[in-house]
Amino acid sequence: MAVPTRAHASGPAGPRASRLRAMQSLRARLSSASFEAPEIYGRGAISNIVRALPPIERAYSLVRFSILRPKLLSTMDLLLTDEGRILDVGCGFGLFAAYFGQTHPRRRIVGIDPDARRVGLARHVAERLGLTEHSFVVGDVRDAAIEGPFDAAYVLDVMHHLPPGDQRGVLERLRGLLAPGGMLIVKDITTEPRLGLLFTEALDRLMVGWSEPLAYRHHREWAAMLTEIGFKVRMVRVPDILPYPHVVIAAVKIGEGLAR
Repeated sequence: MAVPTRAHASGPAGPRASRLRAMQSLRARLSSASFEAPEIYGRGAISNIVRALPPIERAYSLVRFSILRPKLLSTMDLLLTDEGRILDVGCGFGLFAAYFGQTHPRRRIVGIDPDARRVGLARHVAERLGLTEHSFVVGDVRDAAIEGPFDAAYVLDVMHHLPPGDQRGVLERLRGLLAPGGMLIVKDITTEPRLGLLFTEALDRLMVGWSEPLAYRHHREWAAMLTEIGFKVRMVRVPDILPYPHVVIAAVKIGEGLAR
């Protein structure tokens, strides 16, 4: 019987040695890599926005961020694409464009709002925060000259402020502005439980008065409407300390042939 030489004995160790060297190289790269996150989120991002606003709008922004808290914003943040063009419908003072721009700086958010003064403040906030790729348009989403495609769009607590007869048309227009597979996020108020709806309506009336119509829908009604016009829909109810009946609807644009 042949006696293994030292070379034969050490042969099987070759692959193990290669794996060991590869692991050592990986550890060296990881130890030298920087995992410093460029994004700003949560209360830090909110504080930056609040400081960029005049006193009255600052108070309003604190109210809005007390309703749309960081945990709720994080839910929507996760659904949005982390880069590309995103449409912010009813952007107001640009609070959420500024928030989502800080969490992922490669986003290019286009905000639209009919109030010229609010749009001016949105531009000011974006400039103060260094969000140079953001832009804002004065106009109504129902007929404004907006050029797509967008990778995503979001409508936060805006749909129930539209007349019922206009709601479907707005969703259809947003679908037309999205790229194939684009994400539409609708954050709104559902109609159950009844106490939560009454609580929300009372606060809405304090903000908008009694002349503006409020048209709430059950979240399954929103889902049915979105499905009919060519979206694949998922929904989540988001509990809150206060009795707001929050619902987040994530709608992905599907094939043109399914739209009605």
